[in-house]
Amino acid sequence: MMFAGGAQAAIAIDGKVDEAQWQQARAYQDFKVTEPYRLEAPPAGTGTTARLLSTPEGIAVAFELEQSSAFARVKPRLERDQDRAADRVNVSIDFDGDGRTAYSFSVDRAGSVQDGVVVNENVLNLDWDTDWSWAVSETATGWQAELLIPWSVATMRGADASTRKINVYFSRTLGSNGERQATPAVATSRGRFVSGFEPIEIAQYRKPLLHFWPYLTAHHDLIDGRTRYNAGVDVFWKPSPTFQLSATVNPDFGQVESDDLVINFDAVETFYSDRRPFFTENQSIFDLTTPDAGRLIHTRRIGGDADDGSGASDIDAALKLNGSVGALGYGLLAASEDGEAGRDFYAARLQYPLRPGLNLGWLGSLVQRPYRDREAQVQALDLSWKPNDRLIVNAQALASFIDQAGRGSDDSGAWLRINWTPSNRWRYELELTHFGDRLDFNDLGFQRRASLNEMEATAVYLHRIEDAASKLGSTRWSAELQARSNDRGDRLPTYLLLGGNLNFRNGDLIYLEASLISDGADDLISRGNGLWQRSGRYDAEVGYSSRRYGDWSLGASIELAPRGLSARPTQEVVLSANWYPSDAFNASFEFGPDRGEDWLIWEGGRNFGRYARRGDFASLGLSWFPGQRHELRLKSEWVAVRGSRGQGYRLQPSGRMAASGQALPDFDVNNFGLQLRYRYLLGPQSDVFLAYSRGGYRRQERDGIGGGALFDDALGLRDADQLLAKIRYRF
Repeated sequence: MMFAGGAQAAIAIDGKVDEAQWQQARAYQDFKVTEPYRLEAPPAGTGTTARLLSTPEGIAVAFELEQSSAFARVKPRLERDQDRAADRVNVSIDFDGDGRTAYSFSVDRAGSVQDGVVVNENVLNLDWDTDWSWAVSETATGWQAELLIPWSVATMRGADASTRKINVYFSRTLGSNGERQATPAVATSRGRFVSGFEPIEIAQYRKPLLHFWPYLTAHHDLIDGRTRYNAGVDVFWKPSPTFQLSATVNPDFGQVESDDLVINFDAVETFYSDRRPFFTENQSIFDLTTPDAGRLIHTRRIGGDADDGSGASDIDAALKLNGSVGALGYGLLAASEDGEAGRDFYAARLQYPLRPGLNLGWLGSLVQRPYRDREAQVQALDLSWKPNDRLIVNAQALASFIDQAGRGSDDSGAWLRINWTPSNRWRYELELTHFGDRLDFNDLGFQRRASLNEMEATAVYLHRIEDAASKLGSTRWSAELQARSNDRGDRLPTYLLLGGNLNFRNGDLIYLEASLISDGADDLISRGNGLWQRSGRYDAEVGYSSRRYGDWSLGASIELAPRGLSARPTQEVVLSANWYPSDAFNASFEFGPDRGEDWLIWEGGRNFGRYARRGDFASLGLSWFPGQRHELRLKSEWVAVRGSRGQGYRLQPSGRMAASGQALPDFDVNNFGLQLRYRYLLGPQSDVFLAYSRGGYRRQERDGIGGGALFDDALGLRDADQLLAKIRYRF
């Protein structure tokens, strides 16, 4: 472990690495190519030096980047957290040095940034935005970047000492071909990422912090002609590194960012992430997930649809505490909704390192829903064990306790995941899951399903091509076997998933995926009205993603996926393009038609409809940055699906679908959304927003019509038509 001392004098974050204090900094130069995962020295003309220094204001990081003319300089202006091809640097810091959570900070050559939190070794969540400083500058031979990460960005355990042991990771990405170079040479694709960061001991400083964010919104509804005003305040108080309080009164939790449009006929709801500032701030301690992409805390439940069906709930107030007592980390969350149908939400979290590499955690949540006479409690214990650099073991045991109208419903579950990386070529994973039939953590979490027993075994092989003359840089091949049953003993379909990635040295990528699916019971499609014994089938997908060619980058994919009674697949094509005519303007386009002759959807009870399917999806995004503080964005999406030649089917007690002889009417579903948004950056975490939004959703029965007519109808949808003005300023 190296020691990097502190610098008492302030460093000017101007993008020019010219202060004398940088000579005291720990320097990192041993970068390797990790994406594609070749682990070779970077190509000539792309030398990188990263420096890290502890200061009273925060952790300062500098990058000095060589970039010869052989590698085009790619520097489009981007929105915060927008992931597009660009020359970019990143530093990720595990402030507690225990491999559990890392905070990621990226800045590209144009000064656009990304920030996020990495949990569960390699899962990056970009919903988190925080206050930090950055600057970049061009040089004759490349460019430079400086970052200052305040001590306030995260709570830290054991903060009374004069020094702190942290783990760090540095990387740079070449926008011309997508190549990532990093030190230490770890990658998210390898399973073990955060626990592979390099340890360093730095000087530690204490910096108390108190911020207020009052806000004011004006919302004008162009349909009813009414204007509504709202005001509130967020408070952030951090008197020490070991304690932090976030609170909000009468919060404006309306999303300025619009969600992607989805038409969902499945039994599992669509997951939407949460970008609301109060819920993203220091939320990582509550990020407890399950193997099937579930979450024990899903903050979109708070302020979601009210229990009386009246729409989104208003939130009176919310409070969050984060901190530590010695080695024990804790988090508390409470929120209360307004009105008779309002709910109260509570969650608590503890984390404790039993010894290096072995961590134990507990999470408890309680939701009170008086309108439904329902109280839901969830308890979970989790374990993370990293005995060496090759092996990671994670486990969780959980239980739910539901009381509704005086009737109790309790159940439990558990899962175990073993991740073994014996070499740079091979990685193996074994996962075992059990969810009881009545396990339910959906009141404050996101649960895809209960009643599951599953075994997953995965093997991944990475081949690095040594021949520098080869167009291919590396290939990645994977095989995963999923054997499943529900908790009542019914065998669910078994999956064999095969995948391959072909990474070209110029940055292009071709991916291949195929799934072989056995017959078995589908116990979700009827929403609890019986099992459908599904036949065996397959699906397959091939896709291409290009590097940037001049002003363009392109993508294309074709998928064959069965959606009906038979194995006949629906054919779906997706074409996409990104256009960069200038550094200050970029555009994205996507179009995705799908066609199929066999589409089965649930109509209620044991009744189903079998249709021919025609779907269309299109999106357009335009972003213009007329100045450093100005952003203008247009986002528009259209999704439509049509069902024709419908025939009625009924699910039999035997699990077979039998035709009822009933002809079903043609129908179509149309969904359209448009948002034009202007943002002016007043200062750190302070903005003015002006937004116009319009859109709607409609399902109707009528004879099949063409895609052009459906698109014309979509432009006339007007369930929402509104103007929003918002100002939020930090004091």
